[in-house]
Amino acid sequence: MSSLTIHSFREMMKSLLNSSNFDRVLSKMTVLSATPGKVVCEMKIEEEHTNRGGTLHGGLTATLVDVVSTAALLYTERGMPGVSVDMNITYMSAAKIGEEILITAKILKQGRHLAFASVDVTNKETGKFVAQGRHTKYLGH
Repeated sequence: MSSLTIHSFREMMKSLLNSSNFDRVLSKMTVLSATPGKVVCEMKIEEEHTNRGGTLHGGLTATLVDVVSTAALLYTERGMPGVSVDMNITYMSAAKIGEEILITAKILKQGRHLAFASVDVTNKETGKFVAQGRHTKYLGH
């Protein structure tokens, strides 16, 4: 595993998400746990996270898949973020303002050049799927 402890990993994620770039849209997301190749985060849906219908914006869901799967990749022995090659998201139900969601990313396989991750976005209270994503990243050589 990379030399990151859970504490230093949380601090690194906080620093990344509290930046002035696009990732700041996830500044209210927190890391609950991290084990090699698996990261679990949570976030309460607030108005800034929603579409006109008052539910979690699909683009923000895609950002969650991207960022949390990359975090899981960083929390592996190689500790390389890679670059996105392919990402798909299946949207299954809405998350409304005030609801809390869990974002669970797992590295399915990490090869020499490619890594494959799955991300489940679920309602924290009910366990109901909000979305599920797959993310493929190129790791270089």
